[in-house]
Amino acid sequence: MAANICQNCGACCAIYKVLFLSEETDDHVNGVVPVQDTVTFDDVRSAMRGTEGFCKRCVALDGNIGHHVHCKIYANRPSVCQTFRASWEAGGSNPNCDRARASFGLQPITDY
Repeated sequence: MAANICQNCGACCAIYKVLFLSEETDDHVNGVVPVQDTVTFDDVRSAMRGTEGFCKRCVALDGNIGHHVHCKIYANRPSVCQTFRASWEAGGSNPNCDRARASFGLQPITDY
């Protein structure tokens, strides 16, 4: 198994809307998420560009889902991405991870 199974997946980055507080963008004090990679969602939230519409794929996701992917802004990704856990990464299943993987025909993770 890969050291980080997420680098062989990326499904969560191509199915979910990535919403976070706009103050996380780099045009705010202490913000780090590149503002050019985001869109305004409402008065206080932003979304990663590419995840705001019906067909979702985060602009920062590079590679082929289910094979080899990486986040181009990994060190500066939004908090919601930082806290998302692959199934079994923290010792238990994550139904959101399993659902994302299934949408791309990938089996659930059973061991991290």
